[in-house]
Amino acid sequence: MSDRLHEVIAEIGVLHKELIENKKIEDANEVFDYIEDFDSDVKEHYLNLLLQYYFQENDLNNLKEMLLVGAKFDMRFSDIKNAFLNIKTSGENVIEFMEESVVFLKDTELEDELNEMYLYYTQNKSLQVDLEEAVELIKRNRYVCAHCYKIDDKCYSELFLNEDLLESLKRDLPYLLG
Repeated sequence: MSDRLHEVIAEIGVLHKELIENKKIEDANEVFDYIEDFDSDVKEHYLNLLLQYYFQENDLNNLKEMLLVGAKFDMRFSDIKNAFLNIKTSGENVIEFMEESVVFLKDTELEDELNEMYLYYTQNKSLQVDLEEAVELIKRNRYVCAHCYKIDDKCYSELFLNEDLLESLKRDLPYLLG
């Protein structure tokens, strides 16, 4: 890793901590103003990490602002889990908003995340209606479906297994189920 990359990472760590402490992180536009005079490489890396942060925090308004400035990140299933665990109210959430990315995500590290999501879902009866759309989107992910089929003895498998998708996978992509 280059010395400059180490500097950027360190600078981003300090920046992120400052923005959390002064609560500017709660408004993407304030963040944009705050980082305006930073070096372009720091800004670019930070904005991409900030997009991931807003996704994980289920902060839809700020996520949309980040997308408008061209930020992007490589989503992992752990990001989806964090966003799911931060659904606290009704209304559209980041999982629904990023539907295609969630449905087509390829990840094989699913067991711990699905288990945590299952526990959150079952232990928060009052939120289940608000979580249902996110659950339905996650069930449309073929890797989640294949995982739940292969490990059907886990408590989360019943919640996240999509029977219609499973039949399609058996017919069209049986290697995923092997």
